[in-house]
Amino acid sequence: MFNKKNFSIAKFFTSLILYFSSITVNANEQVIALSPEQSLATMVVQDGFKMELVAHEPMVEEPVLLSFDANGRMYVAEMLTYMQDADGSGQLKATSRIKRLEDTNNDGVMDSATIFADNLLLPRMILPLADGQIIVRETNTLDLLLIEDTNGDGVSDTRKTIFEGGRRGGNLEHQPSGLIWGIDNWLYVTYTNRRYKFVDGKIITQDLRYGGGQWGLGQDEVGRHYFTKAGAEKPGFSFQFPIVYGAVPIKGELAEGFTEVFPIEYIPDVQSGLPRVRENGSLNHFTGVAGPSVYLGDKLPELYGNYFVPEPVGNLVRRAIINREDGHSVISHPYQQAQKEFIASTDSSFRPVWSETGPDGTLYIVDMYRGIIQEGNWTKKGSYLREVIDKYGLDKVIGGGRIYRVTKSGVTRDSQPNMFDESSQTLVSHLAHANQWWRLNAQKQLVLRQDKSVVPKLKSMASQHTSPLARLHALWTLEGLGVIDKNLLLNAFNDPHSYVNTAAVRISEQLVERGDTGIVDVWQKLIKQADIELAQQILLSVYYVNVADETREKIKTLVEKKFAKSKSVAAINKAMRYLIAEEQAQAEMANENKDFAESMARGKQNFNSMCASCHGDDGTGTVVGDGLIAPSFVNNARVNGDLAILGRIVLQGLTGPIESKSYLGGMMASIGLNGDEWIADSLTYIRNSFGNNASAVKPEQIAQLRKIESRTTPWTLPELNHLFANKLTDRNQWKFSASHNPENFEALIDGKLTWNRWDSAHKQAVDMWFQIELPGAYYISQVDMDCRDASRLCARSFNLEFSLDGQEWKTVHQQIEFADRHQIQTLGEPARYIRFVLTNGSSEHNWAITELNLIGSPVATN
Repeated sequence: MFNKKNFSIAKFFTSLILYFSSITVNANEQVIALSPEQSLATMVVQDGFKMELVAHEPMVEEPVLLSFDANGRMYVAEMLTYMQDADGSGQLKATSRIKRLEDTNNDGVMDSATIFADNLLLPRMILPLADGQIIVRETNTLDLLLIEDTNGDGVSDTRKTIFEGGRRGGNLEHQPSGLIWGIDNWLYVTYTNRRYKFVDGKIITQDLRYGGGQWGLGQDEVGRHYFTKAGAEKPGFSFQFPIVYGAVPIKGELAEGFTEVFPIEYIPDVQSGLPRVRENGSLNHFTGVAGPSVYLGDKLPELYGNYFVPEPVGNLVRRAIINREDGHSVISHPYQQAQKEFIASTDSSFRPVWSETGPDGTLYIVDMYRGIIQEGNWTKKGSYLREVIDKYGLDKVIGGGRIYRVTKSGVTRDSQPNMFDESSQTLVSHLAHANQWWRLNAQKQLVLRQDKSVVPKLKSMASQHTSPLARLHALWTLEGLGVIDKNLLLNAFNDPHSYVNTAAVRISEQLVERGDTGIVDVWQKLIKQADIELAQQILLSVYYVNVADETREKIKTLVEKKFAKSKSVAAINKAMRYLIAEEQAQAEMANENKDFAESMARGKQNFNSMCASCHGDDGTGTVVGDGLIAPSFVNNARVNGDLAILGRIVLQGLTGPIESKSYLGGMMASIGLNGDEWIADSLTYIRNSFGNNASAVKPEQIAQLRKIESRTTPWTLPELNHLFANKLTDRNQWKFSASHNPENFEALIDGKLTWNRWDSAHKQAVDMWFQIELPGAYYISQVDMDCRDASRLCARSFNLEFSLDGQEWKTVHQQIEFADRHQIQTLGEPARYIRFVLTNGSSEHNWAITELNLIGSPVATN
């Protein structure tokens, strides 16, 4: 256990070692790690606010997120194996941990720390529950762990899986994060269209209409969530309405110029390379956005309701103003004209990755403090980032970590929370606290306790308290206790504040789901007196619950008529029509081919959660400035084409120009850590969307491709095209043989689809075969077999076999069914001998082939 004495000594020695380092780069351009105090001195904070150290190494190392429990103790996730060198060596060792930090004398500095849980694989979510109890998710899994300290020593002693979600691969930057307690008592994460609820020690789940975001997510007073995407350079989206209803984007919701950033540090370590770097070396656009939050504390009233976005690549924290008028929000940058950021540092190792309102009413910032911030897929040898890393020695700064508090002079500290030991009656009073942290954590504890004795007090608060926020939390706490009081909700429909009446409508959806259709009639009558916020909530709810199309259309018409010029009403209707059309298309597809429909549905979710950020929601590529982050998928030849190429791009990645065009994303990182089904579904979706029309991809094909391709570095397109995109032109050197009728083989390579063909001269029979011997070994990516001029004589069913020596054979495709043309994907399997073996016969027809072609390239010989 650390104590304050050891903490102070550590600070002293760190400062002593780096005493003469006052800048972050030395004469040899190598980055120098600064002491916490020195780094703090490099920070410029606007408007009289300041940063204070709360904890730093060795008390915390490689911190990526924090979460406070109901007694104000801080749980910190430490990714100890994250990019400890430029190659990410040993990154997937389960040696990371979660620390629990405490400020035992309430002076604002953490003075005690325990290792609460260790031997974890890069922990990425922490949700404190009851005393000594947290939910955790690690990297590369969708499982959730319940980790507990049952004896109160600050160290967990039990650990169990309470939700089995299965494996989740992919680059660790592109995996779910968050797990925050929503005001509606559901737990929300990024990337996946699923939310969770902790009930009686178990997790229940519910699918959402949308899942997005990347590292962390924010929540405002009423439960609207704020998502970011780093690669897509999106510092905020999907924040207009509760995400349970789906994404409802509104043009102009980010003010013009908002994505531009203004660092005061000039090392160009940005994944996108020079297009995202100014002449002075500074970052010009968001690229690493992480850990956003809405500040809702009570100690910094000038910042209340502001949106904060850490940008670790730019060594800054953006403050933004959320202005909600006419039913929708616009986020703007108050320092845009001055070209400044709320917090900016000249220390290149200042890497803010998380922000959160604390129990003391101030804003907390987690600084991962390190040289390399991007994951290893983007730092491989030969990449733009690797050159920058090597030039500045960014790989040498590891093992650090700082946690700061944003505050200002004159802020006093109140007593620390002690909710675990407080009565439920006292917790109810906290629902009116000026700091949202207290309101939400009191609500959480009451819901976890399921103490119904406070119901009368909650009902009184919901209907009579002077604070609309208290009324709001009282309603949601009752909902969390399973108390859906119709009369209380009917009263709340007429609450003068939209925070309350919209929440009441949301909660009343459960009455409709239980069969009380009269509630929908009440919603309809409310529209006449409703302001735009209430009307929009009714519109969202009527799209969400199961009601007759006629009823939904009637309410839609009433809202549109009353708010005819509303951008947000139009946006809701557009988004909801799109969702309904998608659901109908999915149902029709399932009627025709259930397996294909299910694969497409899963693939669409995969695409939206991971691929759309760069390739665009509509597949046309995400536009940034005058360029695209990644290529369009629309009618894309690679997408429609050979799986030998497309599969390798997915599994090993792609770098360099594509058809002489460079993209801001710099490279396509491997997503091979995802499972075979995940990849197959994703490829099936993009191969049958955006104007594409190609065969579905099977998990077995991805599994086979993993086996035959040992390469680990990204490909270039010329390499892939050379190996897997060319017809073999040496057909005159092919040797043919067959079990029946060894004549007229030359017809197979004459380039003509005519009556002239090879024919078995016997009726088709099981084990009848036809063989090609090539002049050497080739990587074969596709086998084209054509019999269109003799379609009645095409093979009824056959296996395709490959061999390198003509003795040992490997079946690469089984039970290929009757067709007049086959374009068989063989993934680049090496072969010298290719054999077709019938697995079915015919008492009426011979076997004929009109033309044969092979796609691939020779196996290189030393």
